[in-house]
Amino acid sequence: MKRVPVVIIILTTFIFGSCEPSATFNKPQPAGEKSLISFPELVQGSYLAGDLASTVTITNKRILRHYNFDFKEHKVGLGSSYKLFADTLINLIDGTKEKILLKGDTIIQHANWKDTLFNISPDNVLKKFKGCYFLNIRYGDDAWELRQLSFKDGSLTIVIMSSNSDIGKLREITETTTDTTTTHFHLTRRQFKKFVSQGGFGEQERFTRIKGDFKLMPGTFLFEVIYPFF
Repeated sequence: MKRVPVVIIILTTFIFGSCEPSATFNKPQPAGEKSLISFPELVQGSYLAGDLASTVTITNKRILRHYNFDFKEHKVGLGSSYKLFADTLINLIDGTKEKILLKGDTIIQHANWKDTLFNISPDNVLKKFKGCYFLNIRYGDDAWELRQLSFKDGSLTIVIMSSNSDIGKLREITETTTDTTTTHFHLTRRQFKKFVSQGGFGEQERFTRIKGDFKLMPGTFLFEVIYPFF
């Protein structure tokens, strides 16, 4: 099994991969808007992340993220489950091996993988509202996560709800401020419009459209683990 540091997991879960959403909705949002069967050609294409470590590609049905970068850490951070032999890192638990680059006491590993972030289906519902696209991802029975996509001047912005302020706005709009524990909401179309207009999606990541032929080259981004972990 390939060893991936905790900090890399955090990097990959920033926008799409959080284990538990900050808020869920009882139905795909916005209510009353028809679901789209594909992304329009205007927004299809590839976009480069600001840290140069990944790209996002939008096709007619799917959003795919490709990571391709190097990261380094001090070898003291390997812990007891791994053994270093020359240029090979051995997992003592399952016996798997992976090639690394050792420079002094620093281990450099390469990360290259792809994740399907969204794929239009009954469990991945796409809607458009006020010029933005909303990705509804089924989290459970009558529970949907929500992401907002916007496009402007060749840039893609992906936005999520994450802060207490975002949740507070939802409670205020739905008049559930007395319930300080709820994170599951029932919104009318008007309430959703108000939430969006108030900037309810507080955390964002931006990408720049890639023009012409482009390949995400390994080593473009170097992620350094400063503190060892075990």
